[in-house]
Amino acid sequence: MVAVVLGVASVMLQYRLHRQERSVAETVIGALEADRREMSKSRDLYGSLLSSLPVGVVAVQAGQAVYANPAAIEVLGERVTEAGAPVPGAVREVIEEAVSGRSASARFSQGLPRRVMEVAAGPVGEGLVLLHLSDITERSRIDRMRQDFVIAASNELKTPVAAVKAAAETVLMALEDDQDVVSSFSGRILDNAVRMSRIVSDLLDLSRLESGILPLEACDLAEVVGEVVEPFLVARPSIEWESEPTPVMGSPSYLALACRNLLENAVRHTPDDGEIRITIGAAHSEATVVVTDNGTGIPSDELPRIFERFYRVDAARSRATGGTGLGLAIVKHVADLHDGRIEVESRLGRGSTFRLRIPVRPPS
Repeated sequence: MVAVVLGVASVMLQYRLHRQERSVAETVIGALEADRREMSKSRDLYGSLLSSLPVGVVAVQAGQAVYANPAAIEVLGERVTEAGAPVPGAVREVIEEAVSGRSASARFSQGLPRRVMEVAAGPVGEGLVLLHLSDITERSRIDRMRQDFVIAASNELKTPVAAVKAAAETVLMALEDDQDVVSSFSGRILDNAVRMSRIVSDLLDLSRLESGILPLEACDLAEVVGEVVEPFLVARPSIEWESEPTPVMGSPSYLALACRNLLENAVRHTPDDGEIRITIGAAHSEATVVVTDNGTGIPSDELPRIFERFYRVDAARSRATGGTGLGLAIVKHVADLHDGRIEVESRLGRGSTFRLRIPVRPPS
């Protein structure tokens, strides 16, 4: 009897132990499964984040790319994670530097049109290197424009400064002996001082326009242009102009600045006996200022560049007539700020027509 009881007790004990072991096993399996799901969710989340980045990301293990997000594949090609895949020399050098334990960076260009890329890499673990690829084409373009602008501005100011210095030295030497020389060179000093003043004034106008701040108010474009034309008519009565009431929302001072530069450009490149005509009107929710002349005109291959800062078709003539090379750049900035545009038609020796188009509605 005792043996039977002990046998039953042993069986029950084994059953309980089995159930406990199974329960523990199920708990462990459940926890592992939950961890697996969490890891899968995290992996999917990180994968989505890396895929959405505009910056290329590449993981390199033992010198071989093991992961690349879409932005990196676009630059390095779909085979980037394959053994022996071709990569730009700059990228290879940066990886080799990072594998040795040092952070490194470099620039390279590729494709048509050319894209300037910046690659940076650094070690992030045992034998693991993380590579970043950034498209800096636009940044490089802006840096180049800034450098060109500084060089051009310096060159533009260097000439009148040198002229003022030389004329002032001549005046000092001739002050007591030759009043005619003093008078002549004093006039040169004044002319070059005025020229420097115009360059500085245009640079300040351009800087204000590039700030992107547009003081808006309702105004009549015909009245704005009329005030601009009036002083020109004193020196050049042959200028023709016609207008009709043209209400717009914009900046009267900026619009006047643009129109004045268009008129100065026409006067500068049209002989005294030539024709200049200004027309102001509106159609299809757009106000238009048209400035036409029959002056020297512009070669067709020069037209794409005439709105660049300090760009001149005829540099020598433009400087001789007082041009700073910034007028048409200012006009384009004014048009852009008003969500408008500037158009030009020209034939060499036949004259030019500039159209400043401004939407009647307020700019966005």
